[in-house]
Amino acid sequence: MAHAIVIPYPYQGHVTPMINLSIRLASRGFTVTFVQTEFIHHFMSKARNLPADDFDLFAEARKSGLDIRYTTFSDGLPLEFDRHLNYEEYWETMCRDFPDRVDEIVVRTMKADEGMRPFLLVADTISPWPATIAQKTQHGECLLVDSTCYCVLAELSLGASQTKWPCPL
Repeated sequence: MAHAIVIPYPYQGHVTPMINLSIRLASRGFTVTFVQTEFIHHFMSKARNLPADDFDLFAEARKSGLDIRYTTFSDGLPLEFDRHLNYEEYWETMCRDFPDRVDEIVVRTMKADEGMRPFLLVADTISPWPATIAQKTQHGECLLVDSTCYCVLAELSLGASQTKWPCPL
């Protein structure tokens, strides 16, 4: 079965639908590695009144037998950096450094599961880097989904997809 590496755009309106899509893919037999920034991880753990080290977004899904892995990476800024107040500096860093950081984690994930093929990189259409990374790794396909994922989820739910996926959805 395929391994989907899911990397949402680092905002809640993008993360939540990608969480739902990840669970749906895993329920269809995909291995899923969900990757998000440490900042969003800390933000979500704080919202649940949990220490960041104790927060695992997919612990319950794994208990039900789904193969969903969860990992985080730095966006290049300290956790205490105010991304809203310093919006321009944050996005300058995201545009300049984020693609290389994502590339590193995609390559690391693929190396850790070398025997698993094919890989599918799942990202928001708003992200400019996914196709370049998928092409660079030469091992994966790239699925760009709109920021709400509703179109893809509807296709999966209805079974109406005419798309040729590397494995059945």
